[in-house]
Amino acid sequence: MLDEHTLEVVKQSAPSILVKVLGMLIALLVSIALGRLLGAQGLGIINLTSKISSILVILALLGTPQLLIKELAIAVNDKNWQEIKSLIKSGLILNSISALLLITLFVILAPWISRYIFYNKAITVPLVIAVCAVLFQVISRVYASGIIAYKKIWQSNLVNEGLSIVVVGLLLGVWYVLGFTIDVIRVAIFYFVGRVIVTTYVVMYWSTLFKSKTKFHNKSRELIKKSFPFLMVSATAIIAANIDSVMVGWLSSVEEVAYYTVASRIALLTIFFLQVTNAALSPKLATLYKAGKVKEMNEMVQRVTSGLLVVAILPLIVFIFFGESILGLWGAEFSSGYWLLIVLSLGQLVNIGTGSAGLILVMTGFEKIQANISFIAIGINLLVNFILIGNFGALGAAIATAIALSFENISKVIYAKKKTGVMTLPFNF
Repeated sequence: MLDEHTLEVVKQSAPSILVKVLGMLIALLVSIALGRLLGAQGLGIINLTSKISSILVILALLGTPQLLIKELAIAVNDKNWQEIKSLIKSGLILNSISALLLITLFVILAPWISRYIFYNKAITVPLVIAVCAVLFQVISRVYASGIIAYKKIWQSNLVNEGLSIVVVGLLLGVWYVLGFTIDVIRVAIFYFVGRVIVTTYVVMYWSTLFKSKTKFHNKSRELIKKSFPFLMVSATAIIAANIDSVMVGWLSSVEEVAYYTVASRIALLTIFFLQVTNAALSPKLATLYKAGKVKEMNEMVQRVTSGLLVVAILPLIVFIFFGESILGLWGAEFSSGYWLLIVLSLGQLVNIGTGSAGLILVMTGFEKIQANISFIAIGINLLVNFILIGNFGALGAAIATAIALSFENISKVIYAKKKTGVMTLPFNF
């Protein structure tokens, strides 16, 4: 039987899990279609430019989404309409300016990056298109922060996770049925159109939530001052999630990027359970720790981790026996990524099996320890990637990622137990 705290976490997670599941399944189908239509080189270019644009989005946001969620939640609770409008509009102004600056820089540098960093001129045009979409992604993320503040969690997940890839899938399907040529540049345009449509949707949805016509006070300077710590946290996370693929493109080839990103996408199918439960766990952990209910925290976290561990082990078994066949869905050439899939899945098993150790450190006031561990893990990842990719290609990146993930999560478990008394593993030692 689940205790009341664990049951509440499950109930709060359900709608977001559904949105994430649908988004991930559609993304998987789109990826399979692109693998078959474009081959490893084409899919590698699309995935590489997508990784680069993801990093640029986080840099352009300057850490403001997390700050906006915090400030807007208070303003919504207090029904301070002027504050809500001022925060949203200031965020839009500040982040749009930073996005435009980054876009201008990378559009100018795109030919040089393609030729001298990735040694592939075919990357230039898709990279320019992907970079230009950054502005629309930034605008969507700012509004998504406001949507979260109104406690519309699954709607925010729809904006951040699923809607854009649905549009890409629809455009791809229509283009294929009509018999038109599908190449890398057209697919890059489909992704751009998807970003624009998502931005249009989120602006319209926000207008249904917020209808006040109060005056606007520019809070851009205030946001800049307060957002830097959030930028460091978000930048750390996004770099950790994307730098391996970028380094494979730099030190190996776009084909290897395709093999790596496909294997990574499959291995990461289970991680969204941890992400969603963490979102629901956050307020419960803070409340219970403040009340001194460490025993209840321990029981809740261990129950959640036990469930997550089962979720992680079952896919690993499937991948061991049927991994080559699964990868073959993208095309025969992708089956060579079998060992990438196994190594990355083992890394995710450690990640999920150690539970919410990092979240516990953050929610109990030890966020500096969590940040320091993450920084060290990124350093390890970068160093080992640099050493191994040159000799082993994408497999080297998979090994580096698994090593960094294991170090990071085991360290967080140890420190969470040491500082809070909470053991995230489903057993005590």
